[in-house]
Amino acid sequence: MRLLKGFWYGLMAVFWLAGLLTGRREFFLLLFIMGFVLLYSLGLNIWTGMSFSYTQEIDKKVCVKGGQASMRVAIYNDKPFPFPLIRLAVLPVARSRRAYADFSLLPRSHITFTVPLPCPYRGIYGVGMTTLEINDSFGLVRTTFNMLKLPYYRPAELKVYPRLTELTVLPAGRNDTVHIGNAGQWHTEQGESYAGLRPYRPGDPFKRVHRAVSARRREWYVRTYDLPLETSVVIALDTAVGNVPEEEGLYLGDLVCECAAAIAHYSLKAGHRVIYRDPGLALILKSVKDFPKLNNRLTALLFEADADFGTCLRQAAGQFPARAVYVISARGRGGEILSRLDTSRINLKFIAAGGAPGAEGGVPGVQTVSVTVGGDVAAALES
Repeated sequence: MRLLKGFWYGLMAVFWLAGLLTGRREFFLLLFIMGFVLLYSLGLNIWTGMSFSYTQEIDKKVCVKGGQASMRVAIYNDKPFPFPLIRLAVLPVARSRRAYADFSLLPRSHITFTVPLPCPYRGIYGVGMTTLEINDSFGLVRTTFNMLKLPYYRPAELKVYPRLTELTVLPAGRNDTVHIGNAGQWHTEQGESYAGLRPYRPGDPFKRVHRAVSARRREWYVRTYDLPLETSVVIALDTAVGNVPEEEGLYLGDLVCECAAAIAHYSLKAGHRVIYRDPGLALILKSVKDFPKLNNRLTALLFEADADFGTCLRQAAGQFPARAVYVISARGRGGEILSRLDTSRINLKFIAAGGAPGAEGGVPGVQTVSVTVGGDVAAALES
């Protein structure tokens, strides 16, 4: 086919030169006929690409990191002419493992093949066909289509959850310090037990206003509630991975999420309330039934080279007294952030995912645990 293509374009060049040198119209007529065939082939390719018939189905739309799904792709040729050669690119979860399929189709026929979809990273991915390369029946014109830009094409969505590591024990210790003032209170709409009153602050729900006291003192007062200190666990997650290669950043983000899922799942099974925070969201999990909320958040969470984690950490450490506060990070500057906190009043533990450089420097009052990529997460957290 390449030989025919080269001969065709070479012959067109010969006819053009012969027409210029001799001035005979026969050479230009042959040149126009061959050019018309090229235009016809190009139009045929465009028509085929714009009316492309296909199906793509994933055997399971939800997977766990480390697992594998598969996608069944069917291509249909409902045209009255054959497809001599089609090259199809399929994008899996791992972008570097793009798969290709080369095939030909007779008129009124179809072909079906299965593409494996290994899931080495957690996240939500659009998988499926990305580029379509069509050669005409004569092999003269090759046309490439970006499937993602075609109006009728939609990639299939695959959700990959972080790996859930089952812990048998999670040493948290006890915080023997005494919380004074509002540091020992967490104000909720429902509340655990009535604690007292405080002046109204912007953003407080109106239904917590104590009307009798407010009328007597001529100032708005709201009810406050105690959150039992020994029944809550705080997980603060840092979404910065530093300036690392893209694939290494994916593995570090997955490790951070795996540690958070393991700690949250164990704490919920132990009957503790879990308060989760990242720079973009705060969640309160009361039982194991609420764990899917966290799992969905960890799945969709995006990690960046840098992120503002200081505000999130101060809120997690100061607003919520708890049995333990777990700070999970994959960057070396985590120790610098922790050093700015008053750790004497909180039971704070720093988990350095990926064995982040500088994490072992030590912060007074903070226990540091390093978890390496590919290492035993359970052994590191249970130690």
